[in-house]
Amino acid sequence: MHDDEYGRDNRRLIGLITLVVVLSLIGGVGYGAYSFLNEDDPSSTASAKPSGSATGTPLEQTPRNAARRFLEEWAAGNWKGAGGLTDDATRASDALVSFNEGLHITRRALTVGQPGPELPGGGGVPVPFEARMTVGSAGEWSYAGALLVAKGKAGAQLTEGYLVTWAPSVLHPELAADTRLKLTPNQGGADGSVLRAKDGTELSVTEHPALREIQAGLLSKAKPGEAAKDGGVITLVSAGTGAPVKEIATIGEVQTAAPEDGGIRTTLDADLQTAAERAIKGESRTSALAAVRISTGEIVAVANNPAGGFNTAFQGKTQPGSTFKIVTAATLLDKGAVRLDDKVGCPESANAGGMTFTNSEGRSFPDGTFKLAFAQSCNTTMANLQAKLGGGDLSTFAHDYFGIGGDWKTGIVSFDGRVPSASTDTMKAADMIGQGEVQMNPLTMASVVATAKSGTFRQPHLAPDQAGLWRAPRTLSPTVSGQLRTLMKAVVTEGTARGALAGLSGDVGAKTGTAEVGGGKPNNGWMVAYRGDIAVAVWVEGGITGGQSAGPIVKSFLGAAG
Repeated sequence: MHDDEYGRDNRRLIGLITLVVVLSLIGGVGYGAYSFLNEDDPSSTASAKPSGSATGTPLEQTPRNAARRFLEEWAAGNWKGAGGLTDDATRASDALVSFNEGLHITRRALTVGQPGPELPGGGGVPVPFEARMTVGSAGEWSYAGALLVAKGKAGAQLTEGYLVTWAPSVLHPELAADTRLKLTPNQGGADGSVLRAKDGTELSVTEHPALREIQAGLLSKAKPGEAAKDGGVITLVSAGTGAPVKEIATIGEVQTAAPEDGGIRTTLDADLQTAAERAIKGESRTSALAAVRISTGEIVAVANNPAGGFNTAFQGKTQPGSTFKIVTAATLLDKGAVRLDDKVGCPESANAGGMTFTNSEGRSFPDGTFKLAFAQSCNTTMANLQAKLGGGDLSTFAHDYFGIGGDWKTGIVSFDGRVPSASTDTMKAADMIGQGEVQMNPLTMASVVATAKSGTFRQPHLAPDQAGLWRAPRTLSPTVSGQLRTLMKAVVTEGTARGALAGLSGDVGAKTGTAEVGGGKPNNGWMVAYRGDIAVAVWVEGGITGGQSAGPIVKSFLGAAG
């Protein structure tokens, strides 16, 4: 049974809203839309962005301006806008997202050059450009590229003019359809024996490949809490196997030796780290897990599948689905907008700002309490309660009590969550069920669980003596924290996690989630939970439902946390 998806009737519309929001936000902070103006080219003036164009708007009528507009959108992080200026909008947009995320690019500066002569037979006009990227914590990377611009038609949105001819080499001259670029930040000793668990146990990346990215990030520091040093290698690898093909660039000074003291002490728990890797290894889909110690904020385990891929657990930016209802419930309870035993109902459908929200498989509990609605993950209940909150209430509460969007110092590069203010009732309702504009990852959601249970935000961190930990301005009241524990236990005893976590003894609470991603792609599966002093969050790409996909991983991991 699905635990919290949108109803089938409104999936497509919500998915489209979500996709537009996500595509406009992925990729961190850009340099902005550079003007690329050239005093020797009077025609090189800024043009309207394609994302706002009306039917019949002309494309650029010179190759250089067509290239300039594409580079502007790329620099600004507008993947959809840039893709729309090519002859293959969908592939171009998807490739831009992958390029940016794969290299962890946080800033882009792209400068257009002077076009060359047109190729024979109307083959297009080559336009060179210079790229300058900030690549994760490694530093600055510069390279020269070239676009091929030719006359074409963009369809209903834009009339005939010049378009960038799409090919993977548009992004970098070495790229092809069967390759991708990968960033390897500062690495440690060749034997990989540089990480140690909190108790001193050696954590070799040979035995724990899931820790390779953690090792790389921690080794780029001289002392716990300091900012990462520059350095890393960009490698061309096989898109299918990840096997290295060619070294493309070396950034900064690459570290090649392990620390003289023989290792870096971390907050990781050796047994829980092993349990995390074992639990996630059996999942064939891309997935991630993060776990923290509730009483301290110490990160005790992290795992990504595939192990050598993107560190989704720390750096992912994706919608958490109904797992975010923990924060929503806390906000409503704190404001006195609802009580656990209030009969708020869980109707088949509800309207918010002109949009209809439904529950999966037509579920409804007309006389259901708020506790039951939370346990059964009723979207319609939250949609009906959206009027109880102002547009900025959820955003402010998430930041002030749960630390979301704070300046975290985890020990390596991380994304600390995003919950913006809602501009409409529809978006407010979508945000309340973990869709809309909310962006999280397993680490931030594990922290949400820890905060809910203890009442106090303790910033997740990897070093035992980590400096500069961010502190949330406020703590949850004992009443609200106790109510959240009651709600999360109900999810296990009578709600959507009952089957998945059956048999786990002790103090256990959870919340399931299924996140719409749009574009016809299958939903992502989520589950967050606690057992005793350990909080964990698991995300499975294309997992459909949280209980079915993330649930077994959570149960396997928490089985070792008793």
